Amino acid sequence: MPNNLHTYHKTLQQLRQWLPQERITRLRNLALLVLGLQLSGAIHLPLIVRKWPLPGKIPSLTNRLRRFLNNPLVSVRDWYHPLAQQLVQSFAGKEIRLIIDCTKVGFNHRLLTIAIAYKKRALPLVWSVHKGRKGHI
Repeated sequence: MPNNLHTYHKTLQQLRQWLPQERITRLRNLALLVLGLQLSGAIHLPLIVRKWPLPGKIPSLTNRLRRFLNNPLVSVRDWYHPLAQQLVQSFAGKEIRLIIDCTKVGFNHRLLTIAIAYKKRALPLVWSVHKGRKGHI
């Protein structure tokens, strides 16, 4: 847990530099989300919050994360832009492989993602959701 706390503080410090205009409460929740995603390797909310360096019951922490993710003032694209820029800069001068993926999401939508392939992971650069089940985007 102490290592998780150290990683959380480092993440929060970086987020404050990237998003100086954002409310600290949102940045704290974003830092917790990033930490949980990184350490759990999962996208299920209860698994993410288990890695948080906070006391509390899993259902309570899960509800906190769910409220944060449903907050209309949380702008994923605006927040992700500095991270994507940093990601691209970190590969400057190196050969990269791009992954282009179109995945069905929901009943009648597709998610188009362009990502960098890195250590058996896909690091997303851009994404968009398109209506329709088949055909060209």
